[in-house]
Amino acid sequence: MDRLSYKRVWQLAGPNIASNILMVSISFAHLWIIAPFGPEASAAVVTGGRIHFLLMAASMALSVATTAVVARAWGAEDRQEASEATTSSLTLAVLISLLLGILTYVLADWTVGLFNLDAVSSKLAVEYVRPAAILNIVFSLALTIATAFRAIGDVVRPLRFSAFATIFGTIGSYVLVHGSFGLPEMGISGIPWGTAFGQLFVVSWFLLRWIFRAYPLFPTTHAVFDTNRLHQLARIGTPAALEQVIIQTSFVLFMILVAGFGTAAFAAYGIGITILSICIVVGMGFGAASATLSGMHLGARDPEAARANGWLAMKMAIAIMSVMAGLAFLFKAELAALLSIDPEVRAHTEYFIVILAIIQPLMAIEFAIGSALRGGGETRYPLLVTFAGIIVGRFSFGFLVLAFDGPVEAMYAVIIADYMVKAVLLILRFRSDGWIRDAEDHAPLAVQSVAGIARAPVRNYFSRNRKKNR
Repeated sequence: MDRLSYKRVWQLAGPNIASNILMVSISFAHLWIIAPFGPEASAAVVTGGRIHFLLMAASMALSVATTAVVARAWGAEDRQEASEATTSSLTLAVLISLLLGILTYVLADWTVGLFNLDAVSSKLAVEYVRPAAILNIVFSLALTIATAFRAIGDVVRPLRFSAFATIFGTIGSYVLVHGSFGLPEMGISGIPWGTAFGQLFVVSWFLLRWIFRAYPLFPTTHAVFDTNRLHQLARIGTPAALEQVIIQTSFVLFMILVAGFGTAAFAAYGIGITILSICIVVGMGFGAASATLSGMHLGARDPEAARANGWLAMKMAIAIMSVMAGLAFLFKAELAALLSIDPEVRAHTEYFIVILAIIQPLMAIEFAIGSALRGGGETRYPLLVTFAGIIVGRFSFGFLVLAFDGPVEAMYAVIIADYMVKAVLLILRFRSDGWIRDAEDHAPLAVQSVAGIARAPVRNYFSRNRKKNR
């Protein structure tokens, strides 16, 4: 395994970026499919999508734990442990998605009501949320499967899965929304059903081949309800879950604040995020690469390489995300016109694209460095950082905008403070040695049973650093 290589980082990040772009393209497709139905339908899709992301928060947290456990095992050349962790992760994905899906379905009206949308938009949003809640198990399994492969450095297979899911999901959504080929017209509720069809194709294909051991990771029946391993995943994943809850809840609350400025401002916020999410998924790709390399190098007892690759991923993410943000800025008018026919929505969208372009370098830091910490099993500090950024940065300034009756443009701009706070705190933590010590304390692998062997290289690492500093 290369200790430090631009090529290695890109080999992991590139396919991840492509996979993420395919995922985001589904959101573009949803807005395009629903655009002829008017701004109320667009607002409903934005709202439903955000609630679905909140629903997926626990599954996203599980993916963090899966990466930390599986990558660490793979770096230690323990294929059995990696397979058992994957099996346990799939079990948790099913349990979590069923529980939260039922809860979301029951509370759909109340949840949508929090956004203070008009009556038509609210009704349409509920029609989106309820099937998405039922189908959450499919989305959760697909995410966990892709995460396990990425954690062992196999990023091409998840890319293939994403391609098939995107193609079949987009076609399915269009057909079900409009009632093509003799099928009934489902309207907005056809979007989650169609998207789930694409994901179900991938999940079914994986499970069939997985059972017959066609992959490097194989099923281990005794790990399905292995309480020790489930506890390990939960211990690492719980702070990440809380972080995701905070992130997704903050998005929801911020959308509620924006909704107070009118339907046009609200729709523009959702459309703007969708447009700039192309840049965001680049950061997510480098974040996945950073997390995988961090876990693998710590598993191989090489903490210096884990840190060096984190910095490398950060530099590459900043460079590429800045270029893409610049392109989005140059073509902001064309992008806004592509996804809205309303002049007021277009104007708000163009301004919001400018704000999101400004924060791209800060987001690159959050993705690369935050993911490197999580890949080592350090999930508590990123939780605190996220809380600080949202409370100190976003909502403190957001409520000031409301207090002084500021314009929606000022409300859009407060997210700059959020990402600035997070970037500074993450860099300070990553520069210190504390996260590497904590990563060993959080080590989720069976190798903890040989703690003396596991921790000795880390102790030597700190000893060497102290000698150098003298």
